[in-house]
Amino acid sequence: MSRFLSSVGLVGYVILAAAAMLWWAPHFFASNLHIWPELNYRYVAATGIPFSLLLMTVAARQSLMPRFSLALVLQAVLAGLALMLGLMSFQFLPQAVFFCAVHLGICALALAWNLTRYRRELQAWNKREAALRA
Repeated sequence: MSRFLSSVGLVGYVILAAAAMLWWAPHFFASNLHIWPELNYRYVAATGIPFSLLLMTVAARQSLMPRFSLALVLQAVLAGLALMLGLMSFQFLPQAVFFCAVHLGICALALAWNLTRYRRELQAWNKREAALRA
């Protein structure tokens, strides 16, 4: 039953994410066609791509852990808070520059940390599974 519920939750999450993307993308492009995107880190932070990559690695690492990890939640909360503050102060350049840079820094460091730890945890998981099968 637990596997069924987790599968339903995962499918529901994917459907909601796809629906949000299908609703958001046309509205975003329709309202921003007259503005060319600038290639600076304020706009990179505002896209949400670094934050989504961080959230994917947090979810991947948490899926391998036997217990809930507060450190992973704090990574996501700190990056999300910095992104929110950067977006709220987007038109006030000195604050936006600081918060967007902090957001990208947190995302880059946590992403690198999570990817290396995920690889190690996956190797340990595979060793445990092989030992159980043997």
